[in-house]
Amino acid sequence: MKKLAIRNSALAVALMFTLGVTLASAQDGSGHHKMGGFGMMRGLSRLNLTDAQKNDVRQIMDAKKATFESLHQQARANWDALQTVSESSSPEPAAVGAAFLKLKASRHALQTERESVMQQIRPILTTDQKNQLDTMKQEHQQRLQERMETDGPPGR
Repeated sequence: MKKLAIRNSALAVALMFTLGVTLASAQDGSGHHKMGGFGMMRGLSRLNLTDAQKNDVRQIMDAKKATFESLHQQARANWDALQTVSESSSPEPAAVGAAFLKLKASRHALQTERESVMQQIRPILTTDQKNQLDTMKQEHQQRLQERMETDGPPGR
């Protein structure tokens, strides 16, 4: 009975994580392969950047492109490993947990790198562009929160 409870708990964690990854991917814009692989350019394009600003942003993004590709590949490999271990006929909770933590760490590394890039880009922007970017980010977070409240946790 205890093994079944542990197994069900591990599967529930894996399912919750799957939802989180799916939502995070949607948040990323999933335009992963353009300009460093993290969908920032789509949001920045709405700021009406000058040609000089576009050039500066492009240089920052080009400098980080290899890093993002590497981090994305690692996250994808960790995701595949989690799916493999959790979809086996008898998943071991410890293995599922370890795979989950590896994936969580790789996603955190990607997020940290994104934040670092934005810290490099913000000084390039005018005050109005920074305010517009902050507003867009808040609206996006609000839409994401509303989606989470509407959809609820998996298995509902």
